[in-house]
Amino acid sequence: MSNYQKAIVIGRFQIYHKGHELLTRQALEIADEVLVIVGSSFQSRNIRNPFKWTERAEMILSTLPESDRIRLKFLPVRDYYNDALWNADVRRQVGECVSSTDRIALVGFKKDDTTYYLDNFPAWRMVDVESSLDIDATDLRQLFFEAETVNQALAEMAERIPLPVSHFLNAWSLDSVYDHLKSEHAKIKQDNQVYTGIPWDVISTTVDALVTVNGHVLLGQRKNYPGKGLWAIPGGFLEKRESLLHGAIRELKEETSLDISDTALRKSLAAVKVFSHPRRSCRGRVITHVHHFSLSGWPLNDDVWPTIQAADDLESVAWIPFCRIPAMEEELFEDHFAILFDFLPVHA
Repeated sequence: MSNYQKAIVIGRFQIYHKGHELLTRQALEIADEVLVIVGSSFQSRNIRNPFKWTERAEMILSTLPESDRIRLKFLPVRDYYNDALWNADVRRQVGECVSSTDRIALVGFKKDDTTYYLDNFPAWRMVDVESSLDIDATDLRQLFFEAETVNQALAEMAERIPLPVSHFLNAWSLDSVYDHLKSEHAKIKQDNQVYTGIPWDVISTTVDALVTVNGHVLLGQRKNYPGKGLWAIPGGFLEKRESLLHGAIRELKEETSLDISDTALRKSLAAVKVFSHPRRSCRGRVITHVHHFSLSGWPLNDDVWPTIQAADDLESVAWIPFCRIPAMEEELFEDHFAILFDFLPVHA
């Protein structure tokens, strides 16, 4: 008889390695069913989150016999960049899978401060797994995207990932998305080398301009890496001698050619919020200040809209209805879905 009806394993599993596998197998040993919380789900692909949650589930299942596969249930959770919202979503999804009489275990390995989330669920019995494995998924991803060949990368990862995962990665690398992410990784690495020796906090302030009018938001499609082809809120890095508001308006005008005066934009400023989650950007520690310009009262009809035209770092620009945002989650750059979710009446 199992000790628990349900065991919970939480992770991003980018890439699924032998440390993750140890947790999964321990959970299967002590419980009838294992609920796998897959973090960073629904986000657009980037070098930190290259695999969709369904692909990560496929990796995990590939390492198990059929008798164990049927005992796993995957619960995808998006990044809210807000612990309270994230914790609530995890509890909600788990609550839909358990009964009031179930004994529940949370299986984890507290390796460092990145696993602080394991302390956020005191209602579940913590089963702390001891491990001598010292495997960092960040190092695996770096190797995967930097190696000259996939075979070379897989050979160097062989001791740290299950063999079925190696087969999965080899097949996955044949998709064009692998070359796309390799290019993105190379561009970010090149940019970081430019700033070698400069304190990261000096170059990490960005400003974004979230412009709304009559149930629409102004978004642009990025022309270059990182985030090439993804939709984003117009913005960029703050320049040395400008205020935050000045920088937000400058970036907005440079990227979208929005035909509204600076004075009118200042008058339409509805709110400013800071987004500072340490993992919100693959470019490093980037803190952004989002300025919400609400153009309420603009006399819109089918023929009269504020004029926009893509420029600078954007391939195209568009007024997107709020109702379309939920379906665009995997097409949005970095944490921009979470930002839109915070500002707008968007129901994910």
